[in-house]
Amino acid sequence: MQTLLSGVVAVLLLIPAAARAGSAERTERRAEHLKRTGERRERHGEHREQRGENLKRKAAVKEQRAEQLRAEGHVRAANAVDRAADREQRRGERMVRRGERMQEQGERREKRGERLEHRAMSEPAPATAGE
Repeated sequence: MQTLLSGVVAVLLLIPAAARAGSAERTERRAEHLKRTGERRERHGEHREQRGENLKRKAAVKEQRAEQLRAEGHVRAANAVDRAADREQRRGERMVRRGERMQEQGERREKRGERLEHRAMSEPAPATAGE
């Protein structure tokens, strides 16, 4: 009876240690995942920002074209091109803001992943039944 009870106690003492070991692995995997997604978000943010800048440049070209059309006397066509330029300008500004926001989110995620990884590394090793 005593050996049975001591066996049950030993098993019960090992369960939290095994759970902590699994938790540390999960935390480390989560940290790596956060770092990867953070880097990806930063890259996508930079790309989106660049696309926004390109849209702004295209809008500036359209505005010049509208001025040229106005000078030639094509007022209605110039107005249409001007409206398209305004839309493209606003879209470019929106895209730049989104890109900046994505970049910031990526940086925050990456830092969070590094902190989580550091915490997972610095956690004490799980206790064994022999100690």
